[in-house]
Amino acid sequence: MSVNDTLTYYKYRYKMSLKTKENNLLKILQKTGLNYNEALVYFALLKTGPKGSIVKELTHALPIQRTNIYSILHKLIKVGCVKESGFAEKSKNATIYIATDPLTYLKQLINIKQKEFENIKRIQETYSEVLQSIFLEGLEYPYDDIASILKPYLRPLIENGWKIKSYIERNETLIFYYKVYDCMLFTKKAKILKDCSFHMFLFEYSIEDDENALIFFSQGLKRKTKEMKSYFFDIKEFELIDDSVELFGKSFPIFNMKVKVKDIKNSNYFLKNSHTFKEIETLSSNGFYEIGKAVILPIKNKIFYLWAESDIILKELIEPIIKLEYNRSVK
Repeated sequence: MSVNDTLTYYKYRYKMSLKTKENNLLKILQKTGLNYNEALVYFALLKTGPKGSIVKELTHALPIQRTNIYSILHKLIKVGCVKESGFAEKSKNATIYIATDPLTYLKQLINIKQKEFENIKRIQETYSEVLQSIFLEGLEYPYDDIASILKPYLRPLIENGWKIKSYIERNETLIFYYKVYDCMLFTKKAKILKDCSFHMFLFEYSIEDDENALIFFSQGLKRKTKEMKSYFFDIKEFELIDDSVELFGKSFPIFNMKVKVKDIKNSNYFLKNSHTFKEIETLSSNGFYEIGKAVILPIKNKIFYLWAESDIILKELIEPIIKLEYNRSVK
């Protein structure tokens, strides 16, 4: 090997060794919370020392677009590892950026992380039991905070131990104008569908007499129910069988909610609640298992949409509606 070849070889080895060292340092900088490009810009400024660099020079030195370098520098200034240091007169007064020295940057970072840790510790001490209770039992929405129009329908349920788990109020203007009151209720009587639905759609006219609108809403509610329950139960095949119920000489549509027995047996929900589905083991895997019912009650200028796991619970949901709207009891 000639002298030139030897020099070339060692230069190559030195260059590769330096590249490996830089890559290792970039990985270390990323562990401080910087992404790869941010670490690349900060490291480039570290190498320029106290004299710093302008964006034009960084653009030539780094495989990053000029516009992206500006946004990265702003982010690095925000986190405290880069700062502005005057202007370069020979480069049309371009802003000079310098790296915060590593000792200062890392000390600042430690102080920030310590404060974050202290805040999380305070949250743990103050809120962990509340959050754990919500995780295990769900959130209870205050009865006093729901719209006054709903209170007469829900008061008998609350007095009987029901809880309001969520409440949404919104206006809809697509095709029809109406107001939506959307509640998810919880009753300890339920075993499978522990969240029971109470939806009220309020219109400015008698929706009960609009046959086309009722067909439209029935189809939409059926589709929405199928989507929600399929997601909740991690079930592949979910069926809503059309049926009806007679109340005061009127027929109201009902959806019987059924799932394939084999899908229940393979679902995570079933595995966690296998004690609830004891009779499943005796049924054919190709058969369907009814897990609840949904009913649509168009009454005057309102549509009530309810779902629950059994006739008994559904009846309890319907009772206050019938009493208020027809001044009668459900039989």
